[in-house]
Amino acid sequence: MNSFNVALNCGSFLLPWNAVMLALGILTAVIVSEIVIKKRGLYKDLALDACIVGIPCGIVGGRLFSALSGKIAFASIVDLTKTGMNLPGALLFAAIGILIYLRIKKLERGAVIDALMPGAFFGLAVGRWSDFFLCDGLGPVVTANAQKFFPLATFTNAYFADHQTVAYAVFFLDFLVCLLLGAIALLMNRRKRGGKTAQVTILLYLVAEFVLEWLRDGEARQIVFGQMRFNQLVLLGMLFLLIGILLFSKKQPQPVAAEQPEPVEEPEPVEEPIEEPEPVEEPVEEPEPVEA
Repeated sequence: MNSFNVALNCGSFLLPWNAVMLALGILTAVIVSEIVIKKRGLYKDLALDACIVGIPCGIVGGRLFSALSGKIAFASIVDLTKTGMNLPGALLFAAIGILIYLRIKKLERGAVIDALMPGAFFGLAVGRWSDFFLCDGLGPVVTANAQKFFPLATFTNAYFADHQTVAYAVFFLDFLVCLLLGAIALLMNRRKRGGKTAQVTILLYLVAEFVLEWLRDGEARQIVFGQMRFNQLVLLGMLFLLIGILLFSKKQPQPVAAEQPEPVEEPEPVEEPIEEPEPVEEPVEEPEPVEA
């Protein structure tokens, strides 16, 4: 670890800046999601539960897809001390975990996912700065001196040896994309859209990431099919999966509420006057004559 990435150095304990930025990204996602969820009147512990479920699932997915891409060995999947996290795989598994959680809790998926989108994208925007300290998520090396300025270009690992090698800061474009999509999701959440917010923003994110992947350089971007990179294949699969889900959901008949028969008003009972029985006159006995 280079000194540029060290946020805190206490003897043998080193706190890297990339870990700090990832933690701040998670915190941002929770805070923004809590605000949106409160305004929408949804389940109050939803944001925290989504993190508790999504983060472990994302770690599993990120490590698994990193092994599938060949960046790490399969034997090293559980060894978190070794770097290697595939972002598309992490996002895919985190989304699957959250969807299963919503199914178990029997919560409305469309409304919940819409409410989580602003926090998710703002959290990704903050977390993208971890690449700045890792010198990752970069493009080709910049050769023109006029272009060697931030945010167009940034440090590479080689810069700390020769003090001149910089590369295009593709991660900064990622940051801008996530920031813009977070703002769009926040604006769309002003109305209840039944999952439309998530559909639009996720679709735009997958397309943007697919394009930005062409700009990234480095050994982590394995070419596995012609000029197609591994991450692009994952993003393309996720894009087709999302489109398939949208088309399938449109073909499903919408449930029609059964018409309830109007209640028949029963006539109010008419109280009949109660006839009082006529008094019966008892015969009066005449006194018998008294003999003198």
